[in-house]
Order: sequence, then structure tokens, then C-alpha cells
Amino acid sequence: ALGTLLERYGPVEVQCGLMIFGAFWVGLSSSIYSAWSFILIRTMIGCAGASFVTSQLWCSLVFAPNIIGTARATAGGWGNMGGGVAHFFIVWCLCKPFQAMGMGVDLAWRVSMFF
Repeated sequence: ALGTLLERYGPVEVQCGLMIFGAFWVGLSSSIYSAWSFILIRTMIGCAGASFVTSQLWCSLVFAPNIIGTARATAGGWGNMGGGVAHFFIVWCLCKPFQAMGMGVDLAWRVSMFF
């Protein structure tokens, strides 16, 4: 299904759509209250991971054939590193200050995910 969308609309529009879709579910993750809501929301956030495919196609269209492999590897690596940095950012730069302001751990991570 993603290949069809990429051929019809191009990688830019598809990736923008995936990022908006993922952002909606990340914002909604602050409302998790049960196991089924966690599974549902986490599954929808995982669907935004399809943006990796759009990134790889985009690299193929932009870079010359002799460096496509390097470009794809670099794009994939930076994407994975960005996920790790975002994880640390949320915990140390958002969650901890909210806890220092007197919020409980449960509320602090929810407010962090909302922002």
C-alpha cells in the first residue's frame, strides 16, 4: 500500500502525511489508561515508522547512483539516532523538570508526551 502511495503522490507528501499521523498518536499517548489503549496507540505510532521507506526512496531520487548506498545508510543512521536523542530529551529535559515542580511520575510523563 505504501508503494502505491509513493508512486502516486511522491515521497514528500507521503512522509508529511505519516509524520502528521504519527504526531497525532504521540500526542494521544498521554491518555493511555489501560493495556488495550497502550497496544492500540503504540501500534498506530509504529505505523509512522513506515516513514523509513519514504526516506529511502527519497534518497534514491536525490543522490547519484555511485553514492546512493552511503546516502541511505546515513539517512537511516541519523533517523535511528534521532529517536534515541528524543527519548533522552523527553526524560531529562521535560519529565524531570515537571517532577521537580511537584508532579508525580505518572502525571509528569503524560504532560511530557503532550508537549
